[in-house]
Amino acid sequence: MSKARRENNGLFLKLACQNILRQPTRTMLLILAVALVTGALFASAIVGRGVQASIERSFDQMGADLIVVPADALVNITSALLTVQPTESTIDVAVLDRIAKIDGVERVAAQSIYRIPMMVHMPEHKANLIAFDAKSDFTVLPWLKEKLAREMRKGDLVVGARVDQTLGEELEPCDQAATIYGKLGRSGVGPLDDSMFATYETAQYLAQGKINGASAIPTFDRNRCSAILVRLALGTTPEQVKFAISQIDNVKVITGTTIVTSTRQTTSALLAGMACMVAVMLLGSTIVIALLFSAIISERKREIGLLSAIGSRRFSIVSMLIAESCFTTAMGGICGIGFGTVLLLLFQRSLVYYLETLHIEFGWSPIGEITVVASICLLLTIVCGLLGALLPSLKVSASEPYNLIQGEGG
Repeated sequence: MSKARRENNGLFLKLACQNILRQPTRTMLLILAVALVTGALFASAIVGRGVQASIERSFDQMGADLIVVPADALVNITSALLTVQPTESTIDVAVLDRIAKIDGVERVAAQSIYRIPMMVHMPEHKANLIAFDAKSDFTVLPWLKEKLAREMRKGDLVVGARVDQTLGEELEPCDQAATIYGKLGRSGVGPLDDSMFATYETAQYLAQGKINGASAIPTFDRNRCSAILVRLALGTTPEQVKFAISQIDNVKVITGTTIVTSTRQTTSALLAGMACMVAVMLLGSTIVIALLFSAIISERKREIGLLSAIGSRRFSIVSMLIAESCFTTAMGGICGIGFGTVLLLLFQRSLVYYLETLHIEFGWSPIGEITVVASICLLLTIVCGLLGALLPSLKVSASEPYNLIQGEGG
C-alpha cells in the first residue's frame, strides 16, 4: 500500500471519529441502546448456560432412563437407575455398540461390579467395586461432591457417601496402592452410597494384584460388563427403545420413572427455545442498527456527495461510514459487557444466594468460558454494526454526487 493511500485511509478514519462526536446526544443514545442489548445478551447467555448445567447435573443425578441387564439378573428398579447392583451375570460389551446405534438413544454407559479384598492379610474382608468409563459415564460422576485438586488417574478410587474412607487416604485394595480421589454426595440409594468406584483402567490395575498367588479380581474381563445404562434422546419414549433392545438375546430392559424422562426432555426443549429467542433478539438488534444508520446516512447525503465530487474513492467513503458504525457499536458493546456483569452480580446476590439457602447448587461457568462468551458477544455486536451500515453505505455511495447534493439541498 502506497504512502498516499495510507494517508488517505487515515484521513477518512479521522473523519469517522470526528463524525461520531459531531452529534454527541444521538451517539450516546445509540451506544446506550447497543449496550442494553449486548448486556442482556451476555447476561442471558451466562445465566442460560448456568441453568442448563444445573438442570443437566440434577437430571444426571436422577439416573438413566433405561438399564440393560443380563436376562437372569435380579434388579431393584430404584437403585438400577444410578448404578448396577451386585450380580454375577455379565453382558458382552459388543451389545453396548448395538444399543448406541438404536434410534432415540442419546448416551450409553457400561458398568461392572466386582467383590474385591481390601487387605491382603484379610482376603475375606471385601467391598463392592463398580467400574465405569469416565468418558461415557453420566450417573456416577454427577454425584461427585468433593475431590482432589487434580485430574483423575490410574489408581484413584471414588467412594460413596457412607464409606468410611476420607479424601486423599492411601489404601491397598487387591494388594495394589490406591488413593481416595473423591467422595460422592448422599443419594439414598444403597449401591451408590455403599460402594467404591473406579475407572476400568483402575479396575484392570487392581486385578493385576495377587491374593494367595491368584488374581485379586478373578472375574475381571474388559470384554464383559454387568449392566448398560441408557439415556434417551429428546422426543423418544422409553417404549420405543425398549422394544428395539428387547430384540437382543440374553438381556432384559428395566424402565425408570417415566416422569423423570419426560420432565428432562421438556426442560431441554425449553432451553432450546431460550436459545432461539436470544438469536431472534440478535437479529432484531441488527435490523434496528441498520434502520438507525440508514437514517443517519440519509441526513448526510450532501456531505457524501461533496466527498465524491472532490474525487474521494467509493471504497474510502464506505469504509468511513462502516468505521463509524463499528466504533459506535464497539463502544456500546464494551459498555454492554460491563452492564451485563453488573446484572450477573445482582443475580448472584439475589436468586443464586436464595438457591444456596435451599441447598440448590447453581452451575456457574468457569472464568475462562465467561471471558470467551463476553468476547463473542462483543464481536457479534461489532458485526451487527458492520452489517447494519454496509447496505445503506453501498447504496448511497453508488449515487451520483450531483443527485446527492441536489437531493439534500432540495
